Amino acid sequence: MAFIFANALISWHAKHGRVGMPWQNKRDPYAIWVSEIMLQQTQVSTVSERYLLFMKRFPTLSSLANAPIDDVMALWSGLGYYSRARNLHRCAQKIMSEHSGKFPRDLDALESLPGIGRSTAGAIVAFAYDVHAPILDANVKRVLSRFHGIEGDLQDRETIKQLWVRAQAQLPKVSIKMPIYTQALMDFGATWCTPKQARCISDEARCPMMNNCLAYQTNRVDKIPAKKKKSASPSFQTSIFLIQSGEFILLERRAPKAIWGGLYSLIELPWEPQSKDIALMTVRNARKILSKTLLGDKALDIDFKQIMSVQTSSVIQHVFSHRRLQMYPYLVSLNQKWTISHPNLIWIKRANIAEIGLPQPIRVFLESSSR
Repeated sequence: MAFIFANALISWHAKHGRVGMPWQNKRDPYAIWVSEIMLQQTQVSTVSERYLLFMKRFPTLSSLANAPIDDVMALWSGLGYYSRARNLHRCAQKIMSEHSGKFPRDLDALESLPGIGRSTAGAIVAFAYDVHAPILDANVKRVLSRFHGIEGDLQDRETIKQLWVRAQAQLPKVSIKMPIYTQALMDFGATWCTPKQARCISDEARCPMMNNCLAYQTNRVDKIPAKKKKSASPSFQTSIFLIQSGEFILLERRAPKAIWGGLYSLIELPWEPQSKDIALMTVRNARKILSKTLLGDKALDIDFKQIMSVQTSSVIQHVFSHRRLQMYPYLVSLNQKWTISHPNLIWIKRANIAEIGLPQPIRVFLESSSR
């Protein structure tokens, strides 16, 4: 069965595999690693463009390791899940310092590095070194679950353990086939054995696995993997403050483990569960409200007479994978920059905001407010 599965996939890929993606057919573990991290939880169409920009700016492992983290975060802005960028930077530094600048071929050594899990490590060594190592990303979990008729919850440890055993057993016998097999498995899950429109149950009803796929043979393709009921995403609200003086705006660096961790953003109030009531800021109550932001006690030393005006702007709605956020913006104009000494607060020229990492909705808001 393993022989049938691997060879059927490789034959399928010759006719139907994805082509033209900039990270394909690479043997450089650095280039492979960057693409694998970017493709985690980000659409291929988004990564295709950003991957090229990233590799142009950081063409080698050493260039990434030696770059300021702010440069890395700026280029990652808009890709989401920003801990990936921080781990990418840390991982590059560790490989330089602990592995003489060379990616380990050993799976355990790879998995010990920041941001590299078992599946990512498997992809790196399979593509770069022809190593017999399985992968198990979301698409592959679905393919193997259907092929073997495994109905368990994909979040369950025992189910995952069973899938890893299957993934290992179905590797091609010849190591030189590992790169094409691994790519074929990724492509098949992404384009044919999809969550809702699998080719075997479409009008075409064709798939190289139909004769051996237990889910298809037992009419359970649309039931495997088991659908987990999603709870409603919690909703939050906050006020954000575009504090500006001439060509400068005031930004705060978000805490590393916060959402949008490590990025710069506008000054904001702590997030609260969404309600109908939200404090309206004016020139008169600016001191009271801003003292609840990162400005904190610094606000007590600020000359609020320098505020010329406070204006509201349209509410910004942003949906994360696991929560919703409504941001109520205020445009606060000063006649002179406040003098603020704080490691996570900076004044920056509007013309330079493209050079730093910003959450995408904040970047869009700043661009629209400058018109």
